[in-house]
Amino acid sequence: MRKNELISVVICTYNRADLARQAIKSILAQDFPPSKFELLIVDNASTDHTHAVAQEFCSAYPNVRYFFESNIGLSNARNRGWQEAGGEYVAYIDDDCKVPPAWSSAASKIIEQVHPPAFGGPYFAFYNSPKPVWFKDEYGSHVQGQSARPLEAGEFLSGGNMFLRVDILRELGGFKTGFGMKGNEQAYGEETELFHRLRKADPDSVIMYDPALFVYHLVRSDEMKLKNILRRRFNGGRDYAKINKQTPHPNDLRLSFQVMMIFLRIVKSTTWDLLLRDRSLYPYYQNSLYEVSFRLVANLGYCLGLLGKKNVV
Repeated sequence: MRKNELISVVICTYNRADLARQAIKSILAQDFPPSKFELLIVDNASTDHTHAVAQEFCSAYPNVRYFFESNIGLSNARNRGWQEAGGEYVAYIDDDCKVPPAWSSAASKIIEQVHPPAFGGPYFAFYNSPKPVWFKDEYGSHVQGQSARPLEAGEFLSGGNMFLRVDILRELGGFKTGFGMKGNEQAYGEETELFHRLRKADPDSVIMYDPALFVYHLVRSDEMKLKNILRRRFNGGRDYAKINKQTPHPNDLRLSFQVMMIFLRIVKSTTWDLLLRDRSLYPYYQNSLYEVSFRLVANLGYCLGLLGKKNVV
């Protein structure tokens, strides 16, 4: 039996008080003994009523704590979370998620049976506004299989549903603050960069995925607009390039040629392929854009990121 069985659940939030309230309520409705987990609300310098919402729960529940992190950035907030945690494991949940009642119990089972340095599970889309007819639930979900397994090299956990041992975070120095969202600035990659370092430090590290450890993730109306999806795809590719900057990559001339070829493929996929698309696979033109053209946009962002270009779309 381990000395510290406590799980520290961390919600990092920025100016989304009402969404955070929903996430907090779902965590506190677990079928798991309150003595076995704590909830840490990390307010990343919000200017809305986040503090008031947090205090409601802190006053009513002895296992809820609130922290104000003045350094803007999701990585700063996540670092504050594990630094304040009293548990052996810290669980990160996005402020626009909801967790099912058995979520903590599923996590406890994984800890008892495997005790990995990191583990997590899928998330499934839910909505608070009507979704476009073309938008598939799978677009707002993240599933890595139907059975529990260690993730392979090149596979990473979702940052909105992941557990990490605090001693591992301490050894690695936590999240790099040059990655991830900063207020309203769209950026990604902080958890992926961390897992890269974890695997580099210990190639035999087991990062577990278990479909029983699922959560629900809100797909907001603005996240179903094509222009916003396009921007996310590009920025995701750009930020993944930042992670891979230390690895060998083609020289600038070859990269520039790749950029030109990707751009031509994007033009082709959004014109000729779009008109002649297989309508059994892509019933709506938005499906073709999402599943074909926007994947190329992510590749474009990656190549331009390697070239040092920050913003194109």
